[in-house]
Amino acid sequence: MIASNVMTTNLLSLHADALVKDAVALFRESAVHEFPVVDSMGKLVGEVSSRSVLHYAVPAYASSELLAAMRSGPDIKSLYANLEAELEQPLSKVMSLDVQSVTEKTPTSAVAAMIITATGDSSHVYVIDDDGQLLGAISARDIIRRLPEHSGA
Repeated sequence: MIASNVMTTNLLSLHADALVKDAVALFRESAVHEFPVVDSMGKLVGEVSSRSVLHYAVPAYASSELLAAMRSGPDIKSLYANLEAELEQPLSKVMSLDVQSVTEKTPTSAVAAMIITATGDSSHVYVIDDDGQLLGAISARDIIRRLPEHSGA
């Protein structure tokens, strides 16, 4: 089985010239946690995740050991205020440029290995053509859904 057999093709995506508020709007409207980012030609240039947007809204010290030791931090209102102040910023401030991609003919076993060994935010491997055009995405769930059923299981 190859990537084109398991990929999801009806993807929501964001354009590279979008703003943070565009990503926030998509996260509010859908159950998806990450979106591919494409340029004006439809080529994959990055990914934005709900986690990366939230990370952008949290003050820098919140990631430190000091915050964990204090067992307190900014309240939710200040997080919203931080995010609100950044809504007009370019998506490039929160998107990741480090995305995993394969071609349509990549074996599904190779895609599965990429997913389980990934170290970043992404839970997808994107499928692109030879020109870098985004064709689809593959998640662990996509692969599992297409596993053959075994009787007696």
